[in-house]
Amino acid sequence: MYYQKIIVNSYKYVIQSSYIFVNICLLKQTRNKFITYLPQINKIKKNYDGFQWNNLPRTKVLISGSFLFNLFSPKEEKDDTEELKMTIKRSILLIQKQEFQKAEQMLHLALRQAQTLQHYDGITYVYDVLANLAYEIADFKKAEKLFKSVLKRLIAKGVPQDDLAVIHISLKIADIYDKSGDIEKADDGYKFCLHHLQNHLVKDNENKDVLQLLGLNLEKYGSMLFTQLQYTNALKYFSQAYDISVKINGEEDEQTVILLNNLGNVCYMLQKYDQAIEYLSKAAELGKKLPDMNDLGIIHVNLGKTLVAKGLYEEGKKSCTEAEYLARARKDDESIIEAKKCLEQIKNLTQ
Repeated sequence: MYYQKIIVNSYKYVIQSSYIFVNICLLKQTRNKFITYLPQINKIKKNYDGFQWNNLPRTKVLISGSFLFNLFSPKEEKDDTEELKMTIKRSILLIQKQEFQKAEQMLHLALRQAQTLQHYDGITYVYDVLANLAYEIADFKKAEKLFKSVLKRLIAKGVPQDDLAVIHISLKIADIYDKSGDIEKADDGYKFCLHHLQNHLVKDNENKDVLQLLGLNLEKYGSMLFTQLQYTNALKYFSQAYDISVKINGEEDEQTVILLNNLGNVCYMLQKYDQAIEYLSKAAELGKKLPDMNDLGIIHVNLGKTLVAKGLYEEGKKSCTEAEYLARARKDDESIIEAKKCLEQIKNLTQ
């Protein structure tokens, strides 16, 4: 079974071209509403909110199974777990303050407390927080090891392989493989999660937990396929992720706009320029309604470059000029650089 065969490997991506670099930068920075995190320690609740999977905003720690299992049973004596709960809560507050070293020290204290109490779920939970902290600070080797420990503990407790907790953690491990360049294992991981999520959807096609995880799965898999130049397959998965985002979040939502951009990027690489312009224009238009959207500049860059590919130089210049303006307003240095490159390219083509 997939989650029982996870191993470590490392590799560095080679960026294929400057245009792909622009797209990958945005793909790797997308805010995604398809992951849950813990808002409180004493009650594990469902709570979906925006975050960047590869560059998490420093507000809340991401918890793999926070919506799937309760750690502290109401039947337990309050005094037995109160200190443990407070220690974990303090560690999460430290993570919110970006005091990651102190947070890790506090979590190790919580782990000792849970071990002293012989609180199986408490130990599992602390491992999960530690894993996500390691993931957040890009210590992927440590994160992978800890996520495996969480999986093993869930499996030992009898959690089936198609449980959403197992799928959720397996998806993050697949993402780690993706980041480290072990494409074969990442591909296996994404397919493993996709298979079980689709089976869940057959049973209940309105289950929001399943839809959100499936949306994330499709987007992450599409992103990997994009970096591997498998554009036709990437287009298929991005299209499905977009449909789910519209269903869950609506059209005027940052995640939906990001997926429109991704669809436009893939169509560009497939030389389907008219379709790319349609997607990117819609993304740019909807993005205007989202003043806090940081990635709007790069969307205009991508639109500008696509217009140039169609020979529409004046329209492309307008879009890239707007991109530079938007990027400066948001202090987005990477997009400023790309906008200037776009304008320079147009200048060279029209001289």
